[in-house]
Amino acid sequence: MQTNQIENPGRNLLTKKRLEDLKQTERDSRRKIILDAALELFAVKDFRSVTVREISRHAGVSIGTIYNYYPNLTELFLDVFLNCAAEITQMLDNISSKTPASLEQLCEFYITYLNDNMTFYQMMSHFMLGGELSPDATQKLDEIMKELMNRLETALLSVGYKTNSRITAHALFSALNGIMISYARYPGKTDKDIRRHTLRLAEMIADVFSGKKP
Repeated sequence: MQTNQIENPGRNLLTKKRLEDLKQTERDSRRKIILDAALELFAVKDFRSVTVREISRHAGVSIGTIYNYYPNLTELFLDVFLNCAAEITQMLDNISSKTPASLEQLCEFYITYLNDNMTFYQMMSHFMLGGELSPDATQKLDEIMKELMNRLETALLSVGYKTNSRITAHALFSALNGIMISYARYPGKTDKDIRRHTLRLAEMIADVFSGKKP
């Protein structure tokens, strides 16, 4: 005698949810593999000279898989950049977890990070100088940059800025990046020389914005 099995809607929904979670985990893992491969290549080559074919070979995935995640290389570059920017804000938060970071500490940290991660600096320069982005990508860039500006503004408020703190944060950000534009690849200087000089300039900028006389 054959009996009909009664379906359990709750269990079916749970199974479906688990399958969806597994698929999302797989998608996220594959995206991370692509991002890690791209970043490793950017570390040894100018990021604008890296090709999709190189990234696919390095990541062990097909070119088509990469285009399933990113419509073009610029969007992939942006995702790498956003991950680095998020890392900066997280590290700043860690520094300030017990005691708010001083303006001098923040400036020193930022310049040190750029010296250690020139790819991030190069990408930021590219996007700020007119890299073509979709509206959605532009919004993502704006959001992460606002987070970074928030940290700068908090440091400025701690040294007494009461008015125009946001525009002053923009000025500080411009000054710090100007250091790298001027000296990050200065001819005839070693990496050690450049690091020492840029950190000294960062300290001077922190003093200026803190209201201290050189």
